[in-house]
Amino acid sequence: MFAQLQQQFSRFYSQQSGMQRLVLVVLVGLGLVLIPLFMVWANTPTYSVAFSGLSESDAGSIVEQLAESGISYKLQSSGTILVPSDKVYDVRLMMAREGLLQGNTVGFELFSGNTFGMTEFSQRVNYQRAIEGELERTIGSLSPVQAVRVHIVLPEKTLLAKDQSQATASVTVMEKASGQLDAAQVRAITHLVASSVEGLQPENVVVVDVNGNMLASGGMGGGSAQLAQTDTRRAAEFYAAHELQNKVQSILDKALGPNKSVVQANVSMDWTERETTTNSYEPEASAVRSAQNVTEVYTSTQGSLDGIPGAISNLPPAVDSTTSGGQGVVYTRTESTMNYEITQIQTHQMDAPGEIKRISLSVLVDVITDTAQLATLENVISAAAGIDETRGDVLAVETLAFDRSFYETQVVDLEASQQRDLYMEIAKIAIAVLALVGILWYIQRLLKNLRLVSSEAWTPVLRPVSDMALPSPGSRPQFTPPTDRSIPSMEQLTSQLAAQSETDARAQQIAAEKRRAKIEIPTVSPEYEQLSGAVTELVDSDPSSMAEAIQLWLTEDENRNG
Repeated sequence: MFAQLQQQFSRFYSQQSGMQRLVLVVLVGLGLVLIPLFMVWANTPTYSVAFSGLSESDAGSIVEQLAESGISYKLQSSGTILVPSDKVYDVRLMMAREGLLQGNTVGFELFSGNTFGMTEFSQRVNYQRAIEGELERTIGSLSPVQAVRVHIVLPEKTLLAKDQSQATASVTVMEKASGQLDAAQVRAITHLVASSVEGLQPENVVVVDVNGNMLASGGMGGGSAQLAQTDTRRAAEFYAAHELQNKVQSILDKALGPNKSVVQANVSMDWTERETTTNSYEPEASAVRSAQNVTEVYTSTQGSLDGIPGAISNLPPAVDSTTSGGQGVVYTRTESTMNYEITQIQTHQMDAPGEIKRISLSVLVDVITDTAQLATLENVISAAAGIDETRGDVLAVETLAFDRSFYETQVVDLEASQQRDLYMEIAKIAIAVLALVGILWYIQRLLKNLRLVSSEAWTPVLRPVSDMALPSPGSRPQFTPPTDRSIPSMEQLTSQLAAQSETDARAQQIAAEKRRAKIEIPTVSPEYEQLSGAVTELVDSDPSSMAEAIQLWLTEDENRNG
């Protein structure tokens, strides 16, 4: 059967035109090429970025580990390694566990190996390298830093402290394009380096960038601390102003809606340290501290020798208003002293720096024509911000029509861009559908043309029962492919036999004439032999079908005659 199909395909291919042969070969070739490619593409995993911006040493170590682990990978420029999407996190954890993400720097892992036989000088050098590497890793973890190099100079120990040289360090920083180091961060780096090295002072640390700009020159001494204090105070004022601004902006957004107001705040703080001692007295609240009372009475009568012994009795008597005449002397002395303790209150007060000295708040709202509403907003903002006019705070609330032309243009452009993208997607889908329909239509048309052109080239292996009527010997039956596969009726067979009889008679007449002309003509045509062989094969393979066909013919003939 395969040999017959191969023979029929060869006959079919030989009957095609050059263009049809080319199209057939191209279609078969595309099928043979695209089907394996599709299978390979379907089985190919999706790759995602696992590491980017790696150094050459890190990339080499990671690739080697991936190859040993049997994990597929892809390399791209700038030290980027791609792995299958379902293994990204596993690979990252594995590389972190293996300690392969160290960059070009080395830390204290220098001492993880065998140090037996290492000299003191080598150990000291490795210790210095380890400190430098650890500092590079720590400083490199800062968000604005892309790369960093640290160099430390540790002088030799001397016998006398006065002859000892100080340690120094230099730091070279490469900043990221998206961020820059400010003064506070530079001072933080200097103090970090100084705190990590024994005997290193912050003023002995120099920080420069890759462009040669001096970020910290060292030797600033107290000036560095003063600058750090100034930055801290500015940061505190900025934070207070930012918090106040967010508080007021939140109220306005809820009251007016988003993008309907603009708030700016400025807070000034008093950084003066004050210490006050106050003494106060309360005269009404008093207590007796000490008291002294002296009372003297002296009485003398004439002719009497009696008296008080002592010097007082021998003194001449004083003149007293109570003395009357010369009949005697009466002396009376009264003295009283009373000391009071007044209540004293002493107050000692220390005012910490950082107290708000002045607040300036400006609020600009979109068009509000109602004056009462504007006054209400001003009162609400004043209460929320804690405005104190006696302290000198300033609050300005004004209304102004916002210019929204830029936002409207952006919205229009965004809508146009989205609409354009939608049209492009629809166009792509439509083109794909039209291309698919065109390809299917072309293939259907091609197959139809090939079927029409090759209808005579294909020889059916099994013919219908209607084509199996045996012609008389010596005839040349003309067989046409039946359009109906059903069994023919008796009338059709009768008409075919009549036509076939005429054809046989004509063929016999031509054969007789040719015999008279002594021309040898084969009595059996190749079509007859082919038909006879097909009928014989059909009878041998399926005699029941032939019996059923004959029975059907007889039934139709009886019905027609009856």
